[in-house]
Amino acid sequence: MKTVLFLAAAATLGVAAAAVATAQTLPTGDEASSQLQLIGQAPSACVLSPPSAAAGANTSFAAQGGQAGVVRFTQFVDPQTAQPRDASISLAFPVVCNSAHRLVVRTDGAGMSRVGGGAAAPGFRDRLDFQLTADWAGASASGTSATTTPINLVTANGAAGQMNLVLAVTGGGTPMVAGDYAGTLVVELEAQN
Repeated sequence: MKTVLFLAAAATLGVAAAAVATAQTLPTGDEASSQLQLIGQAPSACVLSPPSAAAGANTSFAAQGGQAGVVRFTQFVDPQTAQPRDASISLAFPVVCNSAHRLVVRTDGAGMSRVGGGAAAPGFRDRLDFQLTADWAGASASGTSATTTPINLVTANGAAGQMNLVLAVTGGGTPMVAGDYAGTLVVELEAQN
């Protein structure tokens, strides 16, 4: 019986407290209200900025505008043997992607090729390949400039930070024909919708 009385008393206190709360919030004159909903949408987007840092051996880097840059080899070949010299560069690209995305690093498959001129004489070469390694969002992949198959890193979520790209040339081997050499490397980010 004590239990029943206690529950009844608690219920009575609850009703009294609700009545006091209602009495304090009753309007005292004309009132109007309106509800506003705030709606927004953040579309999928990726931003790849020019490298903020570069470290290399026998190379240098110069940004050219917001979407391009040039890697120069300090001493492309040994002046005594005409053999290519070891060279490498590590570039750190600031990246922000707010959704799932894909990083693609590709070449045209020609490596560093001699610009203009005829065919290379026997015992010389007019092309030099390089190795590539990309590190992004906890994943890493490598490839070579001898193929058109790109490095392809897929990230299931958004990510922000530094994407590191390392380019390396192994020296030695067959001598290079004299001339200017050039190659193209393309780095792309594609937001997945």
